[in-house]
Amino acid sequence: MKKFSLLLAIAFAGVSCTDHNIDAIDLQQEGDAIKKLVTVTYRDALAASNADGVTSAFTGDGVVMGPASPTASGSTQLKSTYHGIFGAVGLDLNFKIDEMIVGKEYGFVRSTSAGTLTVKANGATAPEENREVFVVKKADDQWKIARYLYNKMGTLSQAIGTDVIENKASSYTEADRSAINSLITATYSSALASSDAAAVSGLFVTDGVLMAPDAPTMKGAAAIKTTYESVFSAIKLNLAFTIDEIVIDGEYGYVRSHSGGTTLINATSQTVPASYREIFVVKKVDGVWKIAWYAYNQPS
Repeated sequence: MKKFSLLLAIAFAGVSCTDHNIDAIDLQQEGDAIKKLVTVTYRDALAASNADGVTSAFTGDGVVMGPASPTASGSTQLKSTYHGIFGAVGLDLNFKIDEMIVGKEYGFVRSTSAGTLTVKANGATAPEENREVFVVKKADDQWKIARYLYNKMGTLSQAIGTDVIENKASSYTEADRSAINSLITATYSSALASSDAAAVSGLFVTDGVLMAPDAPTMKGAAAIKTTYESVFSAIKLNLAFTIDEIVIDGEYGYVRSHSGGTTLINATSQTVPASYREIFVVKKVDGVWKIAWYAYNQPS
């Protein structure tokens, strides 16, 4: 199954809204605060095997989706999850941020991490590398991690610098939530089922980003189209998407979802079960919602 995870791109959909406007923000100040949250606060709590410290870096309803692990939601589950991790291994990782989208209430972070994992039972060490998407939220004038999904990217490639993008002010309505829901559960789902790489890539913004497990990060419509052509030459996807939440903040928003169904392996005509979790960052472009970033992994 794992070798097909490169291939599987899935889902997303909805919850949250009302008319809302974003005031001007200090992009430098807010970007620096978000960077510190990920590269210092969260990183140092991991290095110290401090489950309480990690949990305090999250919002009270924070969610973590690690590959081959159940979704942990809320402070109690988060603390239990990290206690379990730290009981087995130590993690010494350094995070490099590729791109950051900063809004008034929410921010979105694409990053990679590299370092070592130490098995506490015997002291053995091994390299540890991951690629992450963080959704961060500002509450009581402090940025916290709200949603966190990570996967492997095959051969790690870390950023030298960080692109910081302002999430510009924009109002939204219930119709925007419906449009985002339709984008994933109808349009994207249908393009997948039809194995139509051009239709799938057309749903991304021009500089859209695809982060499929065990595969390089693909950026730009042409690269994404080529990736899906390769996927569809190997498999056919039959997936249903369930929306966990949609949140809109200015001209960007995010969708957290999970999906399930089957994968048909073209070479053998074998059908296998498929199950995924996704985070989509979406952007409104010329009045149309499109996929800006897309990352996913498998819960088991």
